[in-house]
Amino acid sequence: MRLRTRLALAFALLALVPLAVVVPLTLTRLRDTLSRELDARMTAATASAQESLERSAANSRRAVEELVESPAMEDLVRDARTAPLRVIQANTAEGLMKSRGLTVLALFDRNGTVLSSGHLPARRGDPDPALFAVTKEKSPRPVPVRVDVRGDAGLRQVPALVTARPVDYGDVRLWAVGGVVLDDGLAQHLARLTQSDVTLLSGGTQVAHAGSAAPPTVEQELPLGNVASVRLTFSRAAAREAEEGVMRAFLLLAGLGLGFAALLGLLVSRWMTRPVEALTSGARRVAEGALDVQVTARATGEVGELVRTFNHMTSELKNTTERLMATERIAAWQEVARRLAHEIKNPLTPIRMSLETLMAAHEARHPSFPTLFKESAGVVLEEVERLRRIVDEFSRFARLPKPQLAPVDLSELTQSVLSLYAAPPEGIQLVPALQTGVVARADRDQLTQVLVNLVKNAEEAMTGKGGSLRVRVKGTDADAIVEVEDEGPGIPLEHRARIFEPYFTTKDGGTGLGLAIAARILQEHGGRLEVGGEPGQGARFSVVLPRAS
Repeated sequence: MRLRTRLALAFALLALVPLAVVVPLTLTRLRDTLSRELDARMTAATASAQESLERSAANSRRAVEELVESPAMEDLVRDARTAPLRVIQANTAEGLMKSRGLTVLALFDRNGTVLSSGHLPARRGDPDPALFAVTKEKSPRPVPVRVDVRGDAGLRQVPALVTARPVDYGDVRLWAVGGVVLDDGLAQHLARLTQSDVTLLSGGTQVAHAGSAAPPTVEQELPLGNVASVRLTFSRAAAREAEEGVMRAFLLLAGLGLGFAALLGLLVSRWMTRPVEALTSGARRVAEGALDVQVTARATGEVGELVRTFNHMTSELKNTTERLMATERIAAWQEVARRLAHEIKNPLTPIRMSLETLMAAHEARHPSFPTLFKESAGVVLEEVERLRRIVDEFSRFARLPKPQLAPVDLSELTQSVLSLYAAPPEGIQLVPALQTGVVARADRDQLTQVLVNLVKNAEEAMTGKGGSLRVRVKGTDADAIVEVEDEGPGIPLEHRARIFEPYFTTKDGGTGLGLAIAARILQEHGGRLEVGGEPGQGARFSVVLPRAS
């Protein structure tokens, strides 16, 4: 994106900043205000609904208490001392229920048999355990229960608030259990009272509903014991419409401001960016090789100083570039020399150890000296040839040789490397575990160089301490792996991020190139070198290469 375009956009964004700050604050305050108003309305409506339910319960309780204290009930229980079912008629409770404004009323004897039922006359002479259980309640308040009523669809259960009171005459006791059904009439009354959508639920099933609430909505629930609940649903549509109105106004203002600011920004940026564009063109020509470019654009202030500095820079650039190129060539050859010395030094130790082993065997006149000599001489000659090739490649290209990939049996190659360490230092035990048939495509010489480096480092880590040096070859479906694990001091966690960096070393006299070169070799093979192990308990280096099919 060009600077001119960026400046125009910057002006546009600056124009939007006041609106972007004011409008969210306004929306937040409006939302908070509307939310508080809705919460207050919900609280008041919920309190009104609760009060209405309590008032209905109190009226039904008072009606039942007046009924049991009435002369009619006293006469009824007196006449029913001998045969209640013969004296109390099926429609007796219905008349008493309607006279007191109740919608549920049942008369029971002390055993729980229905003598008369106003809301379900057919139950006369049968027990009604659910309704009679109210007589065992100790609370003077009405109890929410489910009662059976008959409607157009047949017999169904609906919630009701009922009160149980005894009627005694001598040793005769009858029970009057009455109250009000929570039905559509109550739901409509609560909907008008609270201006909300009202749903009566019983056992998770809707039994009555009234009112409506436009989405989005928020709900408030009033439990009625474990039997039923009243769900009040309030609409947030008014608050949402107010928020959307403010947002539409903001978008309109933002569009107008953005258009004006973009026009102003284009005009100003065109004047401001001319010197910058001249500098950009000059820098592009410098990048193409014209090191003596001079910018002639007129400018003042900081941009003018930048133009003068650019012209001075280009006048000095050619000489500075030539000096830097000379310095880089010297540094490159120094790095080549350090890497060459390091790579030559590593194989000298196993070669010397092989020769010392031969000399010791010769002096001891060991009977297997010819075989040992043949094996060691072959290994030494192979290492000498590898060193010759490395020196030749370094001298010609000043870099690591390009890998010559071919199938390599890692078990056989590792065994060949370990033969250089047939007589490890005192206290160090070599423990190989080599899985056969693990083949990778690799440069045999370079991979040998990596393994020799890792085994040598592991041996040096345990010098003076001793322990087991474990070398494992294993394979997975995708990878061929060689692990070299020692029981030395391990690699501190804070050093692991830098351990493969060139020239980073924690060993006295170390060059810091061994692991860096090993990691580079494996990278060019399409593999990787991983470090593991617990600090203080040894280190584990894993050579991971793609497995050959």
